[in-house]
Amino acid sequence: MSTTNSFAILAPVPEIHLISGQQTIAQLSNEPNNEIVKLAFGSMAFEVFRQIDELRQSQSVEVFIYTSDSTADQPLHTQASWHGVYIGHVPSRNGRYPGNKKFRPPSTLTDKPTWAVFWEVQELKFLDKPIEIASLKGLHKKSHYSSRFIPEGPLLIEYP
Repeated sequence: MSTTNSFAILAPVPEIHLISGQQTIAQLSNEPNNEIVKLAFGSMAFEVFRQIDELRQSQSVEVFIYTSDSTADQPLHTQASWHGVYIGHVPSRNGRYPGNKKFRPPSTLTDKPTWAVFWEVQELKFLDKPIEIASLKGLHKKSHYSSRFIPEGPLLIEYP
């Protein structure tokens, strides 16, 4: 699957789910005959993911992840410190992930089943050099985000 560079995604994900997700990726990578290694994160932003899927035309999309609910103090300048490749989303079934639960980070087991959609990511990794959110712009916007901007949901951004 090719990756588009006409836009990217900036999304907040709780840090505990990112760390737990890395363990899931390691387990999935070790399974014999496992063709797909992906993670599914829940979201209520079904309109945003529908828009992403229309724009991406079956291509994957780079996603830059801001750690929400971080255990560390909020930095003066917000940063995207994780990266992944968005491959699509699926509607929830009664608020739960309809796919194989092995694709959900173990830390999400205590989540209440309230999600509208689940967005799927491959190649999740911690960035060696975090990206300042102030260096990013919303898709078709003239100015960059402020240095203290905190994304509260997934956003379409200009490809950095």
